[in-house]
Amino acid sequence: MNDEVLALGPTVQAWADIVIKEWDKKAVALRIGSTGALVRSFVNHVLWNAGGDMQKVEFVFEYYGKFVDMGVGRGVNLGNRDARIGAGLTSRRPKPWFTATFYKEVAKLRYILSERTAGNIQLMIVRNIEDAADLGQGRTL
Repeated sequence: MNDEVLALGPTVQAWADIVIKEWDKKAVALRIGSTGALVRSFVNHVLWNAGGDMQKVEFVFEYYGKFVDMGVGRGVNLGNRDARIGAGLTSRRPKPWFTATFYKEVAKLRYILSERTAGNIQLMIVRNIEDAADLGQGRTL
């Protein structure tokens, strides 16, 4: 039955690759980073435990990208950002390339995994019923 169960690992890896593509599109659309260093730094790692089960997904990128997302840095923090913008003391603005995109993609992954897991459970139930029926008719597995 294991060969029939839908593998979740490749799904998560494909999702992680899509997240990076979406970040890339968003960074380009928002004109973030004239050098391209932020976009080139996007990497993902799907980590597996010793049993071969997916453990977690890590995303790596240049740390300054978080500051760009929030519109902070160089004397501008979350506490004074809006006041400094209002007073004309900074040109920094939030450029939401990371947070909004990430949470939107996590919601998509949650839906995909719930559908795939439900499919796996249905498949296991069907196989167990078939196996029980075979045993009830005197057949051995």
